[in-house]
Amino acid sequence: MLKNEIDARERRIALHEAAHLTVGRASGAAFGGATIEENPELGFSGLCWGPDFQSRFAGETSAVIEQLDELMPRDGDPRDGMAEIYQHVFTRVVELTAGSEAEKLHFGDAWEASDDRKQEQQLAQLIFSTPQSADAFIAACALEARAILQRQADVVEALAAALVEHRTLDGAQIDDIISRTVVARQLAQERERRRIWRNIEANANNLEFEQYRG
Repeated sequence: MLKNEIDARERRIALHEAAHLTVGRASGAAFGGATIEENPELGFSGLCWGPDFQSRFAGETSAVIEQLDELMPRDGDPRDGMAEIYQHVFTRVVELTAGSEAEKLHFGDAWEASDDRKQEQQLAQLIFSTPQSADAFIAACALEARAILQRQADVVEALAAALVEHRTLDGAQIDDIISRTVVARQLAQERERRRIWRNIEANANNLEFEQYRG
């Protein structure tokens, strides 16, 4: 593979993982790290993980989803007390869709991400009883992920650049990059507000001067 092809591949993988990190952190999730080091044996080209665990599939289902499924109400059961699980499913599926949505935003398409798709489907099926309703829910989550990515585009870019440079980031590095990027954005916004206000004041002074001359 040519160097420019390798660079383009790594850039796409980095954006994918950076999107997971960005949307996850926007929802309050904590991360232990992320990497773009490929592992063909385990079947991933990039990976994000939590501070204490890696949420990936082993076979057809994950232990976490199996445990949640046992708690879900069946037809006729009360829904009281299920709000946290419903919120978890929504937040997690938004995060899972984010990687592919970032690829679509930047490249117009997305590579296959079978692990993300499996988790989306099985999480959605915890709270929806038909494939059609689950698919509609996942599509809505993808739109929400896209909206967050567009609002946090600077964070995605900063994380992706850091992943390309360092290959692997730990949780402290991820938090530091996000914090510095948000502060830089806020400073830029404040400078822009001050510039606009100075222009308003200057225009007001000019208007007063013109009225005085008149």
